[in-house]
Amino acid sequence: TVSWTQSGTVTGYWIYYVSAGGEDSGSVGPMNITGTSHTLDSLQDGLAYTIIVIAMGNHLPSEGSQGTDFQIPILPPSNLMSTSKTQTRITISWDHTSNSVISYEVSYTYQGPCSGVDDS
Repeated sequence: TVSWTQSGTVTGYWIYYVSAGGEDSGSVGPMNITGTSHTLDSLQDGLAYTIIVIAMGNHLPSEGSQGTDFQIPILPPSNLMSTSKTQTRITISWDHTSNSVISYEVSYTYQGPCSGVDDS
């Protein structure tokens, strides 16, 4: 959600957004935005964005606000589980939660022998 302080007589707002690399951009306004906050719903996770708000009054635009920069976080994988285990091997799986993820880093810590593992 983007929010700002109204100054003067305003009939609506334009919000412009662009990702740092230009992969995603768009605008929303002025008929859709009459308050002093708006939620941008379709931003891509993992990208850094700049947002500019422009006020409309008497059908004329104001100067753009100073751009606000922010980063959409990448969601961690979910539903991590082990699907098989032996004395020397474990297979794990998880659900992919982000289209921005291109690879995963898997690490582990050895905590001693496992009990209840079938050696066969």
